[in-house]
Amino acid sequence: GSGTGEGVLNGTGTGANTGTGTSTGNGNELLMAETLDSKPQFPGGIEKFYRYVGSRFMSPTLDENRNVRIYVSFVVEKDGSMSNIKVINKPGQALEKEAIRVLQSIKVKWTPGMLNSKPVRTAYNLPIVVEVN
Repeated sequence: GSGTGEGVLNGTGTGANTGTGTSTGNGNELLMAETLDSKPQFPGGIEKFYRYVGSRFMSPTLDENRNVRIYVSFVVEKDGSMSNIKVINKPGQALEKEAIRVLQSIKVKWTPGMLNSKPVRTAYNLPIVVEVN
């Protein structure tokens, strides 16, 4: 079987959004960054985000020196704030807690993702690499 297996998303394009501005629950759906006109941007660029995280990350002492990759997911809200911060992989309880603590401590607002010139809620995944010693 050499099937291409292209999945079709059901239920798209129903035209239920009338655009009157009184949408209840509409417009709050979570979108993936790849599907947007412009992705969320951290002020000063993603390197600045990583530097901020790195400078505030208090890594627990482990038995060996190593770089640990922590995969985090969060939502960039329409106002640019971060919510729903989670660690996807299992780097260990202490590292998970610390990653979430550091991300929650970031008060800088992102530029939200845009679709059709409107800010939207965006699901965002990032690997954070920390040096543990």
